[in-house]
Order: sequence, then structure tokens, then C-alpha cells
Amino acid sequence: MSVSKLPFHADHIGSLIRPESLSRTQQQADAGEVSSDQLIATQKAAIADIVKKQQEHGVRAISSGEFDRKYYFSGFFERLGGFREVEPVPWDVVRLSAPPIAALKKAGKQYPMAALCEGKIEYKQSPYLENWKMLRECVPKEQWAECKFTMPPPCYFHLRLASGKCYSPEAYSNDEDFFADLAKAYRQEFKTLYDEGVRNIQIDDPTLAYFCSDEMLQSLRDEGVDPDKLFDTYLKAHNDAIADRPEGLHVGLHVCRGNFSKSMHFSEGSYEKIAEKFFTTLNYDTFFLEYDNPRSGGFEPLRFLPKHKNVVLGVITTKEPELEDAQVI
Repeated sequence: MSVSKLPFHADHIGSLIRPESLSRTQQQADAGEVSSDQLIATQKAAIADIVKKQQEHGVRAISSGEFDRKYYFSGFFERLGGFREVEPVPWDVVRLSAPPIAALKKAGKQYPMAALCEGKIEYKQSPYLENWKMLRECVPKEQWAECKFTMPPPCYFHLRLASGKCYSPEAYSNDEDFFADLAKAYRQEFKTLYDEGVRNIQIDDPTLAYFCSDEMLQSLRDEGVDPDKLFDTYLKAHNDAIADRPEGLHVGLHVCRGNFSKSMHFSEGSYEKIAEKFFTTLNYDTFFLEYDNPRSGGFEPLRFLPKHKNVVLGVITTKEPELEDAQVI
């Protein structure tokens, strides 16, 4: 498989701190105090402002800051046929041992949103085309190809929801069929976005990093789940989703440990546990790996990175206000 090279040396993950005006309008929209049109207008204004700031600072991988959606993972699954959105997520639906669920419960919070599959997955219209257009209209056409558009991974809710809750038995009888239909939807979305000018997509998946955590691996075993088989299922789901992508479409995978409100993180442990299978199995062009503090371990796992693939090391943190020492970096 040919690999699309990044057109620049430095990159950024693409998720940026929301302006107060956007957070306030989102809350008002949730409460029914403002219309969806008013929310969209606020989103567009916030995106235009953050794009201008990125351009002023010489950023080439320009993103919307994910201001076009409520959560970084929202806007895709719930817009596919067959899914139903629930918000917040009832405790009897979630996998309590999943790192983000456990961390939020400890903090007294519920998981904010999930999409439950209750029917056959159908790609009726593009979930993200209008989101892309919000970013595209702020950037000259000759720069569209360098813009970064982010999406959640196919396994996102599968790990966070309790066994038997991700999809109903009326919809699917096994993971294989569920992920096969979901992969078709991803491939159709890639084609739609590509036809509209997208050339740089990043899949954000903290899920795979959870398999570095001994605590989570043991919790899965306690539930009767084989973590090795589950990891293999997720790797296949990723590869099937990005298979047969249009020529020239760069697709990267961002793996992090969680960077929720107040820099809450959800997992620890070196990449060593997953590195060989992770790097040699996944067919992404580029891997974006969190390396901004000791909980990610050392660089030794990078020895498994195939020579024809790219890696971007996340060494500049978003979690502390102090700028890193150049010599340390």
C-alpha cells in the first residue's frame, strides 16, 4: 500500500479550547433557549476566528478546533441510519470498567453522550459534510488539502458501552457484522469528504491506548472478555474502515491518554504492550502519539514502526501552561 506523506514537519492535534461564547451558546442550545441556527452561526464565527489565529501563527494543518461539534467524538455515529443518540448515558448502559467511564464516575460525572445501534447501519447522507464546509469556507481553496479534519474511531462506543449494549440483538448478532457495516459507512464518508476537497483526515482514538493499562486489561478479563481478541477486533475495524480510500487521501491515527476537562487523563502505561501489533498491523499513513509526560513511557516502542510510515511525537503538552524547554524537547 502506498503511503501519503505529511506535507509539513510540525503538526497539531486539532482540538482547541472553545471560546466562552461558543460554550455558552451550546449550553443555551441544549436548554432550548437558542435555535440550532443560532448555534451554527456561533460555531461559524468561532471557527473563522480560530482559523485566522492559526494562519497568523504559521500553522499549516489548519483545523476547526472541533468547534463544529459538541464533543470531539460526536456528529458521526448518531447521523447514520440505525443509531439512536442518548444524552447523558445511563449507568446501566456503560462499561463501568472502561477507563473514561471509571474516571468520570469517580469525578461524579456521567458519560455525556453515546450512540446506540438499534437497526442496520445505513449511510443515508454525509454526517460531516456540513462540518467540513464550515472550515473550508474560511480557507483559500489552495490550502484545503492541508487542512485537518478529525473523526472518531469505529470502536469508540464499543468499548465504552457494556457488553450487549453497543448494538441490539435485533440489529446485529455479532461484532463482525456490526463492524463490517460500520466500515462501509466510514468508506463512504471518506469518499464524500474527498470529493468535497478533504485530503487530510485524522482518526482520534484514545481507546487503543487503554490496552496499555494493566488495570483495564484485568478488568476486561474479570468480565470474561479476552483483551487480546478484543484488541485484534479493533485493529481490524480500523483497517476495514480506512480500506480502499481515495488515492492521495492522507489518514492518520491519533492515540492519546485522554485530555478531558481540567486535564483529566484516563490511562497510563508504555506503548510497549501494544506497539508491535499496533504499528505493523494498522494501515494508517501516520501515527500521532502522546509523549508529553512520563505516563506514556519511553521511545523504545517506536522500533516497531515500519520505515514507510510516519510518526508524529506529541511532546508539546496542552496540560500545563508553561512552555517546554527547547533543550529538553
